[in-house]
Amino acid sequence: MKISYNTLQTYFEKSLPGIEAVADAFTFHAFEIDSIEEGVLDVKVLPNRAADCNTEEGLARELSAILNTPFKNSHESDYTNVPTVSVTLARINAVMGSEFSLDEVLGVFNRLRFRVETDGDILHVSAPLPRTDIVLLEDVAEEVGRIIGYDRVVATDLPPFAGTPDQARFRGTERMKDQLVEKGFIEVSTRSFTKKGDTYLANPLDTTMPALRTSLEENLQDALARARQYAPLVLAPKQMPKLFEVGTVFPKEGEYVELRMTERVQAWGDSAGVTDNLSLAKLEEYGKDYEPVRYEMSAYKPFSLYPFITRDIALWAEGGVEDGERRETSVERIIRDNAGGLLVRLDLFDTFEKGGNVSYAFRLVFQSSDRTLTDVEVNSIMDNISAALRSAKYEIR
Repeated sequence: MKISYNTLQTYFEKSLPGIEAVADAFTFHAFEIDSIEEGVLDVKVLPNRAADCNTEEGLARELSAILNTPFKNSHESDYTNVPTVSVTLARINAVMGSEFSLDEVLGVFNRLRFRVETDGDILHVSAPLPRTDIVLLEDVAEEVGRIIGYDRVVATDLPPFAGTPDQARFRGTERMKDQLVEKGFIEVSTRSFTKKGDTYLANPLDTTMPALRTSLEENLQDALARARQYAPLVLAPKQMPKLFEVGTVFPKEGEYVELRMTERVQAWGDSAGVTDNLSLAKLEEYGKDYEPVRYEMSAYKPFSLYPFITRDIALWAEGGVEDGERRETSVERIIRDNAGGLLVRLDLFDTFEKGGNVSYAFRLVFQSSDRTLTDVEVNSIMDNISAALRSAKYEIR
C-alpha cells in the first residue's frame, strides 16, 4: 500500500522523524518497504494485517504504536465480540525466549490499544477491532516481541544433536537427482500453492492460490513452458529443456513426496514413467554410502530483464572439412567482431559438406540490459555481419 510521508504526518501532532527513519521503523517492526519515491512509501501489508492496515489511518495507527507517539484525534476502540486471550508474563517470555518485564509488556498492550483485565498473574488480553489476527498466546507474544524489538531477545545456542543423523534416505534422493542431472535434466522448485486442490488454506498468502497442490504436474508444465521460452539464452539450438522436481504434494489420501519429470528416462527401462512416489521408494539402500556431487557456484552475473531476439545465418566456405575447426573459429571471430556488445550467445548448430564446400549455420542471440531491442536494430547488425563475411570470401546462403 502506498502512502505519502505528508499524509502520515497529518495523523500526529508531534513531528515525525524523516522518511528514511519512518521506513526503518516499519522495517524493524516486521513490515516491508518495497520502495521510497518522491516522498511516498510503498508499504507491503501481509494478509494477516490486511484487516487493520489496509487504510492510511490503519498504517498511521501502526506507526503510532511502533514509535510510541500519540495519535491525533484518537477515537474510542471497539471491542465488540472480540476474542479474549489469557496469558501470563512467564508464558510470553517462554514463547519469545525473552526476559521482558511486566511493565514493558503492559506498555506494549497500551500502545497497541489492547484491553487488559488482570486476575492474579493471568492477563486477559483483547485486541480492538479490526485486529482479527490476535487469537492465540503466540499472537500476543509475537506482538510484544515485535513492538519491544527482537534485538531484545537474547540469542541462545540450540542443544547439541544426540547421536549420528541417519542420512541414508537423503543420500538416496541425492543419488537419484545426480543421475537425472547426468541425463541432461534440470531441477526446478515450484511453489506448493495452486488454484484448486483437496486442502485449502484458512489464510492464504495469495488469494488466487488458496489450495495446496495435489500433483507437481501443472507447476512443472508451467516451468517447462517458461524454460522453452528462454532456452535460446542458455541452451544450444537443437537442445530442448528437460526438467524434474521433487516436492511434497497434498492429495486427500495423505501427503507424500513426489518425483515428476517432463519426459521419461529411457535408460531406466521401458517400465519407467515420468512420476514416482518417493515416500514409498526404498531410498535408504539406494543411498547407502553414496556421496552426493558437490557443485561449485560461479560468481554472480547480472542478467537482463528485457526480451531477446534470435537470428540465424548460414554460409558456404570453400574446401573440405579437414580445416573445418580453424575455419569455424575464423567465422565466429568475424561474427563476434561485427555483432557488438548486444550479442549474448553464438552457436554453430549445423554443418555439412556438398560439392567440395562446407556449409555452416549459426544461431545468434541478441539482448540489451537496458532496453527492448527492435527488429530494425538487429537487422542492421545482421547486415554488417553479412557484409563482413562476404568481404572474407564467404558465400551467404
